[in-house]
Amino acid sequence: MGAQRVAVLGAGNGGRTAAAELGLGGHDVTLFGRPEFGDRLSRIADTGRIRATGVIEGDAPVRVTSDLPDAVANQDLLLVVVPTNYQLTYAHLLAPLLRDGMNVALMPGSLGSLEFVQYLREAGVTADVTVSEFAALPYATRITAPDEVHVFGRRSLVSAGVFPAVAAPRVSPILESLYPGLQLMRNVLEAGLNNPNPTLHCLGVLLSASRIEFSHGDFYYYEEGMTPHVCRAIEAIDAERVAIGDALGVSVMSLLDTYPTVGYGPRGDTFWSVIRGVASLHGIKGPERVDSRYLTEDVPIGLTVYSQLGRAMGVPAPLMESVIALSGALLSQDFAADGRTLQRCGIADLDRDRLLQYVTTGEVLELGP
Repeated sequence: MGAQRVAVLGAGNGGRTAAAELGLGGHDVTLFGRPEFGDRLSRIADTGRIRATGVIEGDAPVRVTSDLPDAVANQDLLLVVVPTNYQLTYAHLLAPLLRDGMNVALMPGSLGSLEFVQYLREAGVTADVTVSEFAALPYATRITAPDEVHVFGRRSLVSAGVFPAVAAPRVSPILESLYPGLQLMRNVLEAGLNNPNPTLHCLGVLLSASRIEFSHGDFYYYEEGMTPHVCRAIEAIDAERVAIGDALGVSVMSLLDTYPTVGYGPRGDTFWSVIRGVASLHGIKGPERVDSRYLTEDVPIGLTVYSQLGRAMGVPAPLMESVIALSGALLSQDFAADGRTLQRCGIADLDRDRLLQYVTTGEVLELGP
């Protein structure tokens, strides 16, 4: 397929970088920023361009708007690039605007497609839309100026799943045009569980909590936090994520395999030997405080639904559950109650076969008498 019309919804680090790469790729890109964030996109709006430096480089043509109906009209894809705990906000905003034939994609997902679809159904939306999710944000990136991003690294392998999976032929050509070489995953369960951030971030931050607080913002997670013993513990919690995928019959890459597979780093016998060789993560400061998205996003949105899915599939996840409890104690929050849950995803009462049927067809197989 040729050039696509894509609305990038979300103007943070990831959204601006996606807009830049897609614009440089010759696609017609509209970047949407919510009006309440003021004029932070005014420089891009004035020049009509975003500059990217680093592993992606160039001045990309981009149209800017804070009018959501204008942003989504006549687009081939609505690409929602926001922290996963804001995906439900976009489900609410988009619900009255969705029409038959539209395609939504979440970047990344962490099973957000299921929560998104469930919200639309509860809101009475009957439009025939696909909701895809990318396994991960393809970029290690930061905003460096009002109209500029610096891209430290870009995944060589980009993966996504489609809900329902039977509708993949409708949207996959669009996704593949935007991200050539895209790996189409079996379903959104496979895509969601292949977001490694919840097992990469949460336990490591807990084990580095005192150092983060003592540093007063001068902390580098990948260089200071990733010590041999911390990495050993992260391998153990990551093994729970892989085991949940095995129980569902979907392929989930371990952290040990992810970095070399996506072109970020070397192969190694331990996660520590791999992560210390990922040059694109070196020099990225943060988190600057314990109360950061490494816990406030990745615990309630990632670990909560992962661990509940594991329990439903008969796969114990004691490390995930411990991290959820300890993070809640650390930040005085009930993450399990407030997070992305099987109930909010509309799959609380489904066994393995009915769950797989649901993500494939979009319909729940009724139980026999």
